[in-house]
Order: sequence, then structure tokens, then C-alpha cells
Amino acid sequence: MLKRHFFFVGVCWVALFWGVTAGFAADPDGQAATGHGQGPHAALKSLDQNGRMQISEQDRCPLCGMFPAKRPKSAAAMVLNDGRTFYFCANGCLLRAWRQSERRLKVPVQGIQRMVVQDYFNGAPLDAHEAWWVAGSDVIGPMGPALVTLGSEQEVAAFKKRHGGRRVFRLREVDDELWGALFPSKQN
Repeated sequence: MLKRHFFFVGVCWVALFWGVTAGFAADPDGQAATGHGQGPHAALKSLDQNGRMQISEQDRCPLCGMFPAKRPKSAAAMVLNDGRTFYFCANGCLLRAWRQSERRLKVPVQGIQRMVVQDYFNGAPLDAHEAWWVAGSDVIGPMGPALVTLGSEQEVAAFKKRHGGRRVFRLREVDDELWGALFPSKQN
């Protein structure tokens, strides 16, 4: 009888753990649906009028499930034409969502109105398309080696002196070859 009791309690704990983690689990493919079948859940607040992020404690990165509010210095944002805003844990998740928006967010790339990243040195919001991106430095973000964004070529030079960097690029330069170099895994 005692064995049955422990077995039942163990099964209950496993079921409880599985139910809780399944409810909070990240969706690496961006396949989770909201009640409207529109892809992952949007942020509670959009960018403010100055383009600064207004990340709430509940907002989750739609790709990896991390909470951007826990590492706000590495966070990035995407605003869709329909008004929804998504906050990302880091520039790498933003880049994946941009490049694979139909798969990850259930919207075509034309449905993206704006993407905002932060200047590494001062935290100022930058248009992701105008920013200078650096890959292969010694900076580590929440998802591992960071893709760093900067506001000018002078900042890139100063950053590289301090932190190195194998590749500097702008979003307009991202093609399949560069994409493969940035995200070499099978499921990039």
C-alpha cells in the first residue's frame, strides 16, 4: 500500500511539473498560437514615442521564451504593421525572427514595420536597419556569443579595439552565405 501511495504521489508530481513547464515552455520554432491563431503572444506595451522599449516582467522572447526584462541591456524589439510588438532577449533572436518571420511569427517580412536594437555603448535605441552589427566578439549575451549593435563606424572601431569582432555588417548585407556564417547550426 505504501509503495502505491509513493507511486501515486510521484506520478502527480511528474504530471504537475510537466503541465507547468509545458504551459511556460518556449516555442523554438515560433509555432505557438495565441487565441487568435496569430503566432506567439505579443508584448503588453509597445515602444514609447522615443523608440525606447517598455518591457514588462511578463513579456517573453517569442523565439526562446526568455524574459527580456531580466537582461534589458541586450533586449531588442520588433513592431508589426498590425500594431503588435515583440521583445526579444537579444539581437540574435530578433535577427532570426526577421529573417524567418513567416515561420517564427506567422507574418511575412513585409508585415514588419520597425525593428529596434540598442547601441552597445549607451543603450540608445537604433533602427536595426541603420545599425552596424558585429559578430564574433568576446561579448556574451543571454543566448551565448552576442551580436552587438552600434550606431556608427567610429563606435565599431572603438568596440573592436576592446572586444574584437570577426564580422561587421548591416542588415541589407545579410544573404544566405552571411546567414550561414552567423547561424551555422542545422536549425538556424
